[in-house]
Parts: sequence; C-alpha cells; structure tokens
Amino acid sequence: MKLAARLVTAALVAGSAAIGFVPVAHADSTTNLTPATSAWYQPNPTCPLPTGCLTGDSVPAPLPVDVPLSPYPAGTLHVGYTGAAANGSSQGQETARAYLGFPVSSVDGSVTAAALDVPLDTTQADGSLAPETSHIQACLVSATITSTEGSISTPPMVSCDAHAVVKYVATPSPHLHADLAPLLAGLLTTNGIALLPDASSVTSADAWQAVFSTPGRTDAAKTDPPVLKLTVVPSDVVSEPEVPVDVPTDVAVPPVSQPVVPGSVANIPDVTAPTVDVPAVQAPTVQQPQAAVTEPKTITVGYAYPIVWLLPLVFLIVVPLAVRALTTDLTPTDTP
Repeated sequence: MKLAARLVTAALVAGSAAIGFVPVAHADSTTNLTPATSAWYQPNPTCPLPTGCLTGDSVPAPLPVDVPLSPYPAGTLHVGYTGAAANGSSQGQETARAYLGFPVSSVDGSVTAAALDVPLDTTQADGSLAPETSHIQACLVSATITSTEGSISTPPMVSCDAHAVVKYVATPSPHLHADLAPLLAGLLTTNGIALLPDASSVTSADAWQAVFSTPGRTDAAKTDPPVLKLTVVPSDVVSEPEVPVDVPTDVAVPPVSQPVVPGSVANIPDVTAPTVDVPAVQAPTVQQPQAAVTEPKTITVGYAYPIVWLLPLVFLIVVPLAVRALTTDLTPTDTP
C-alpha cells in the first residue's frame, strides 16, 4: 500500500507541474454584419414594346439616370422570377434582383467560414409570392452598390463563376440561408453580395418572389435585416519572414610588393615614398531571394488553464507529502 501511495503521489506532482503550460490557439471569433448599402433592380418595363427598351437617351424628355419604379413599400428588397415573360413568350425572365453591401473592411483577420441569413417578409401585399419555391444564388459584386429601390437602370456587374446556393428555410421563421464557402476567396475584397435567380435551376413553371427588409425600413411589417455571419481568426501575432543576404567572397586583393633584401643597393628605397595603386572595391550587392517567401502565419498561444496561478500553493501541499512518501522506510516491522 505504501508503494502504491508513493507512485500516486509522484504522478500527482508530475501532472500538476504540466497543467497550464500547454500552448493552445485562441478560439475563432464570430462577427455579424448588416448591410451598409442595399438596392434592388427590375427589368425595364419598356423592353417588351415593339420599339425596344427606352432609355434616357431615346425619349423626348430625358429620364433620370436612375429611375425607381417600385410599387412596394419603402425599405423592401426583392428577388423574383416568372416563367411567363411580359410579352407573352414562353421564355421566363428575372423580375427582380437584390444587392447587399456589407462593411467587410472592418474585419481584422482571416475568414474561415461565412453564412448569410435573410429573414423574409411573407406578406403578399409587400410582393411576396411563393418564396418556398424560389431558386436563388448568391454572387459577388465587382461594381459599386448604390442604394436604390426598383431601379430599371442597368444593375451593377456580378461574378457568378463561383456562387453559393441560397435555400428557403421555414423554421423557426421563414428565411433564406446560404453557406458562403464558395465565395470566401473574394468575400473581403469585393463590394458586396448579389441575390438573383439561379438560371440553371429555374423552370418555365416558376413564379416566385422573395421579399426582405433593409436596415432602414420603418413600417410595421419590418423584419430583421440580412446578416452576414463571419468566423474570423484574429491576426494578433504575425511573424516576419527572414530574408537571406548573400555576402560576396570574391573581393580582389591588391598585389604584395617584393621583399627588401638587406645589403642590396638595388633595394634601397628612394627618398620619395612609392605610390601603391589600390584597386577600388565595389560595395557588395545584396541579392533578393528568388524563391517565394512563405506567407507569415498567425500563431497565438496562451495558457490552457488559468488555474495555473495556483500551482505554488499546490506545490506547498503536494511536495511535503511526496517527500514523506518517497522517504518512508518500506521494511516491514514486527508487531509485538
């Protein structure tokens, strides 16, 4: 029993000394952003006319550059599609698309995950039409997003080569959800996110429109604004890469004159001191490394358990017990 007690005590001492000194990385932080700017666009209603699309340059009275024609409440954003075109053809068309500009410049660190959640306004009077049947994609916006509602001007350019699928979710309340993993590479360097019909998924039978609110909406039907949720690794410590320096070893050395032999008249120097030409030595050239320098890595460490500050008190209790257990005589004694 005494041997077992001695082993347990030694294990406790070693374990307590190790606790708190295991380096662990800081937990990733979560950042929620709401749109700083928002807009939605609809097709020019004059395009189905026999004369084609009328613009500010093609009518007698020039129209403003941005013509809002929204029949819906102020502060609403729309994404929609119809399988029947306005001119009666069988080809479907987009009826609305929305743009969301988030203040991603405030994010400090590397984004490892991102998701977009858009609470929906399902009121038909506000334009909602079967949002549960919608086929929407999220794409990055390469142009500036200017706030407008129902504009018939040309919408900002988008890039959908990489896009995220936006799904309708009914519970706990109707909303759109998108995992933005396909967009992580450019999420912090573009101007925002566009929500538009997914041309690869819509059909001629589709007829739907999703409606949601801007942060500035004020009427009673206002819903929570869209939220961009980012998982960010903070950039607390960044190591600087070392740049190797090449030191030249081929510096020229001036020639050494012949030694003077004692007693030789020919070797007696003139009164005037000889001039020795010393070749100029060029300053060494520092060559930049040709190989790519490894990107700096963020390494943040700390104590796994703050209770490590109680270790001195633990040592005051455990060490005397360990000494006593390790020095106890294990020789059995006869009991009279």
